[in-house]
Amino acid sequence: MGAAGRILAPLLLFAFTCSAQEQASESNRFINASGGFGNVYGGFGTNVEVGSGHVAVFGTCGYATDRVVDTIRLNATVNYQAGIRYYFNVGSEVLYPRIGIGYGWVTNYYNVKIGNNNYDQNVHGINAHIGTQVYSPEGFIFSFDLNFASKYAISMASRHPFFYTIYIRPNIGIGYDLTRLFGRSQRKTLIKNKAINPFE
Repeated sequence: MGAAGRILAPLLLFAFTCSAQEQASESNRFINASGGFGNVYGGFGTNVEVGSGHVAVFGTCGYATDRVVDTIRLNATVNYQAGIRYYFNVGSEVLYPRIGIGYGWVTNYYNVKIGNNNYDQNVHGINAHIGTQVYSPEGFIFSFDLNFASKYAISMASRHPFFYTIYIRPNIGIGYDLTRLFGRSQRKTLIKNKAINPFE
């Protein structure tokens, strides 16, 4: 992972420190599972997150279908992504804005500058996303995110000389609050939307 690891490690350490501080006063945790499409889902796939308070770790397993761009066939791949998220309080019981960062699959791509030369289609690197989760009273979760990547934060950049300076893709998913299967969901209590005013 190299440079990606050096960037991601301090961020993960910071997030886990924040999580540990919150767990001192919040013993309950939550777990969600969603299916959807986009980088966060590895193409078409699943995303599982486990968290406490405002912080969650997530993992993704997905599948990108084969497709043709111009005359170039992009091969199908099985993909992954793993990282960490932070949820913001906005005083709502259903809306949970979030930011996240992870490492894994970015995309299978073709750029016209490549022409007919042989190249590595499969790009991995650091991904960042910003979006929100919307919770229904029944425990269903609707997720909407924008995923960001760049040629400056990918692995083996020399093998992808024509990857994009900025690469943005939408992500949409639907899932369920699995905490409800083990007892009453404490999602609202954990993030304490009623108790914290982010604008103070």
